[in-house]
Amino acid sequence: MSQQVIVERTINFKGGGNQTQNIFGYVDPSKCFMEFNFLEKALDATNLYTSYLDTTSTVAVGAAGLLLTTAATDTRTASISAGAEKIYCARNPVVEMKFQLDVITTVAINAGFSDENDEGSGVLPFLISGTTVADTATDGALFCLDTEQTTDRWYYVNTKAGTQGGTIGVAAVVPWVAATDVIVRVALDTDGNAQYFYNGVQVGYKVSAVTAANPLIPYFGIRNNSAAAHVATLKYIRLWVD
Repeated sequence: MSQQVIVERTINFKGGGNQTQNIFGYVDPSKCFMEFNFLEKALDATNLYTSYLDTTSTVAVGAAGLLLTTAATDTRTASISAGAEKIYCARNPVVEMKFQLDVITTVAINAGFSDENDEGSGVLPFLISGTTVADTATDGALFCLDTEQTTDRWYYVNTKAGTQGGTIGVAAVVPWVAATDVIVRVALDTDGNAQYFYNGVQVGYKVSAVTAANPLIPYFGIRNNSAAAHVATLKYIRLWVD
């Protein structure tokens, strides 16, 4: 009899199994795992996180997660990175983020891997104007949605040694819904190829997306595209490496 249990989708604990301890013995995963779930009272900006606050933008722990609030001035940004985590493609890294927005107009969002802890005033690693993708990161693989773009869809974007590329997401991927959670995941392999997942479904793949030898950092950022403040609620950042 086989000693291996293979699960295609999920394990669902119900009834009493959902109310008591339900795993016995020593669980020994093959991947190293870290979760930033923002349950702490305040962010450890010395050892764990790097945030960028453009003028009066704020990043603060809230009851529902980490609140990134832009200033009520055009092109203001707020971002957070797990700045102490330098991740290399040699370890097959995967990052997943769960978040939502208060409104879905005049805003830009980036989520994934970047080589920069933060960006300068008014910019994110990637922004899109019309159909033009512009990067300020040198290496990175992220999801990007910018209301300055022509088509309201999530783009999966990358830059390798400063040469950027953007691919519009499949039409079936809803661009976003206000006050509704979105889960995005970016997976890199040892060659720097990138897979992109949106709410559990793979929506993109880029060959040689990043420079494999360069370290990357889990990054999340929001920018407003008008004089109205915007709030992104980041529920968690999950990171897996070999």
